[in-house]
Amino acid sequence: MPRYRRRAVEAMSDNIEEDDDATQNQEVDAVDADEDEDLQPRRPRRTQSRVVRGAPRETPVPERDEADDAQDVAAVFDETAFGNKPLNRNDGQRLHGMAADWNMIRKNLKESAFSLLTEVSTAVAEYADEDNSEKELDRLDGFMRELIDIDTEIRSHEQTLNDLHQQVVTGEEITDILERYQVQVQGKLDAHNTKTSRQKYAKSEAYAAFRQSIYEVQHPNEAMPPVVEFLPREEGDHSDDDEDDIQVGGVLQDINCPITLIPLVDPQTSSICQHSFSAQAIRQMLGPNRFTKKKCPASGCNQMICLNDLEPNKELERKVKAYQRRAQRREEDQDAEEIVE
Repeated sequence: MPRYRRRAVEAMSDNIEEDDDATQNQEVDAVDADEDEDLQPRRPRRTQSRVVRGAPRETPVPERDEADDAQDVAAVFDETAFGNKPLNRNDGQRLHGMAADWNMIRKNLKESAFSLLTEVSTAVAEYADEDNSEKELDRLDGFMRELIDIDTEIRSHEQTLNDLHQQVVTGEEITDILERYQVQVQGKLDAHNTKTSRQKYAKSEAYAAFRQSIYEVQHPNEAMPPVVEFLPREEGDHSDDDEDDIQVGGVLQDINCPITLIPLVDPQTSSICQHSFSAQAIRQMLGPNRFTKKKCPASGCNQMICLNDLEPNKELERKVKAYQRRAQRREEDQDAEEIVE
């Protein structure tokens, strides 16, 4: 990852972990022990810093200019590894391997920073004082957008290397590999940077999941409006009549198993139709053979699924537990109000 991007991710991670410590310390007794076990692997280290609630903090943002960008692009690509001769098929495979390395970086970013930031934002929405939560959520929203920008940059390197690999495979003569790499990566970055906020983030699944997790806490049992409504309109955005192609709407997450009709337990999600079921219920319905397909039991779904199509869904399991915890707390609050009256 380019140097300035790595510093930016580290800075965000430090701030996110500080927020997570402060938030979790407020309500540590409210979090289920098993949920803590699910979250713990995602926090390889804990900072000793403490956050004063309501106190503004500046997130360090490294300065950079176009010269830094060019140096960063060059830093991640070793021209000497390919020599001055036209690239051959072995060089093409090397390019393909470099693209795979970038893909692994993207995967790790998704499994660490994206997931952690979404979890912290959910905790802030649930536990922080109302006066301070909106300001803090706005700051976390900015972090999420920057993470998406970083993901876009990583994907630009990956796509460029794959494109160059295909050009080598098809027999195109390439001698100016570094120049092509720099120009193509920078072209993709420039195209992204000229977009408006809505054009950058409204289609992002990560941003939609981030906003969804907050909305579920603040507006239980309500479907989230289109993601575009959380993003400011800027010059260059389409009119309302033309925005259908970029709007991504939230959905009301059903935490009940379509078989048992009660909250999901050890949820398993089908890779075919994306419907989720309690593990024991779906295994009993599908039978012992992992490859015997049966009609999906979700209402209105005609897809055929088998045990081999199912994958554990830890994120959904976390959501179910959080939903149940919030519901129990609301019920306790209502009981307390009735006693006072």
